[in-house]
Amino acid sequence: MSSAKKQSEQHLIDRAGQELLKSKLPKHWVLREYRPDYGLDFALEIFSEGEETGKSKTYETLGEHLFIQLKTVEKPNTSELKVYSRGNVEKAPESLDKKELVCILDTYAFSLEVSELATVERMGVGVPVLLVLADLENERCSFVCLNDYVDKILIPKHADYRSAGRRTIHVPWRNEIGTETGLIALRWYAKRPKLFAAFQRFVYQYAELGWAQTEDELEELSRYFARRIANYDFWDDVDMWIPIKWWGDRVKKFNQTGEIELFGAHVPAEDRGGDWVTVPRPQHIMELWRVLALLPRTYEDICREWFLPTSLGEHASAPPSEED
Repeated sequence: MSSAKKQSEQHLIDRAGQELLKSKLPKHWVLREYRPDYGLDFALEIFSEGEETGKSKTYETLGEHLFIQLKTVEKPNTSELKVYSRGNVEKAPESLDKKELVCILDTYAFSLEVSELATVERMGVGVPVLLVLADLENERCSFVCLNDYVDKILIPKHADYRSAGRRTIHVPWRNEIGTETGLIALRWYAKRPKLFAAFQRFVYQYAELGWAQTEDELEELSRYFARRIANYDFWDDVDMWIPIKWWGDRVKKFNQTGEIELFGAHVPAEDRGGDWVTVPRPQHIMELWRVLALLPRTYEDICREWFLPTSLGEHASAPPSEED
């Protein structure tokens, strides 16, 4: 008599990892299996906090998504990673300053096939793919963003990271799903597609305003542009990066009243001069959009290293210590 299909021990381990991950996520978020699986195991959709509607609550989708590649281990391989100072890897290959030790991080060291990393790289960086390591022994799930890890660590470090069959990924122990830090990070990553779309529009609008031939044309065009961007839903929902709210408040005020506030300078909607106004209104309009167009550069230089095991990631996104 032939044998029936069998379930392996790894199947049980993987299932336990899936259940552990689900238990760490807010219950009103939706985790969907991504099948067939070519390196992406789940798609995660973020929902708002519940609103009371009679006797029950409702949860509104925010239109924010990310992918998850889940790896489950019974006994994790942990290691201490020395993090040294380095320069901006967008401008030059990685060059570590071994004289300046920034910190020593507790990490999970996990070996991934380069084919999986290359697949993530091919996707680009618009939709984050998080590597989540489910640690069954300690009942923890920790993450790192693979798109950013490839871009900010592997490519700057290696002449060709694809030259090896596998690469070791260091997942910071403290990047734990189910904690406040983890919740902030998942919300932050899921917002990336809508932020990137807005960044593209800011850059476009700033360039077009520069072509305005007269002050009246600049005024009309800027007011129209403000109407297009004032209603973005992220202006008041990116508390993890305060500049978004700062400039969102200024865009909305300009859209509603025509007034501009930049670094304490208040320019009324109808004012075209006056002794107390040191900078003409057209320059204030252009400055507002210049700063908006600067946001994607800051995001690329700094924000994409948040939660990575790098010196900039440590300085910019490490949670406060107990001593702080």
